[in-house]
Amino acid sequence: MKRLGLLFLGCLILCCGCEKEEPNLKIKTVTPDVSPEEVVPAYEDLNHTPIGIYSLNGNTLTKLTTIHKQLNVEEDIGVFQVYPSNEDTIYLDKGFADSYYEKWMSYQPVKLGFNLSFHLTSGEDVSYNIYYPSDCMNRWEHLMNYLYDDYANRGKGFYSHIESEEYTENTLYTAIKIQSSYQVSEIDSPILLTAFTYDGFDDFDENGKYRGNSSYTMTICPEGINC
Repeated sequence: MKRLGLLFLGCLILCCGCEKEEPNLKIKTVTPDVSPEEVVPAYEDLNHTPIGIYSLNGNTLTKLTTIHKQLNVEEDIGVFQVYPSNEDTIYLDKGFADSYYEKWMSYQPVKLGFNLSFHLTSGEDVSYNIYYPSDCMNRWEHLMNYLYDDYANRGKGFYSHIESEEYTENTLYTAIKIQSSYQVSEIDSPILLTAFTYDGFDDFDENGKYRGNSSYTMTICPEGINC
């Protein structure tokens, strides 16, 4: 009888041992690292350098708005001085080159460039920027362009335009000369000459159009064109 009781007790222990307590499992939710979409800051131009296009007569600069010109092949349309000012007339108390240098250096480190735009009889709208002397070769068949540095050549009675191999970071653009080329008769609209200053290429949209604050545009009106 005692043996029977021990047997029953053993079975009871075995049965109780088969029950396994389920652990209290906590499910951890893993959230993937998602980088927030990069926000591109809106374009803002803090450059407010004044700039104008002028004719120079002695020590007097006169701002140009519109000039009328007959466009003959290989003839000069004009030499146009640039100056960091919005004034209509400027009386210089010293030579142009030295006056330009002093005024320009107060607005550093901006750079100066140009844009030329016009329409052709073929229906094409032409617009191109000039940042470097090599850019003067753009649309050479219509207009021949030359950049000058009066400050580097101060004191000289005659000097030539800036060649590509002469250009350095210290080169100053003080004037641009525009000359009619062999296909100039294809231009059937006013020619717009714009001078602009920029401190980086974010000052231009994806099509190269200037979108900054510092620019000035004058109009060259060919004979026979309504301007």
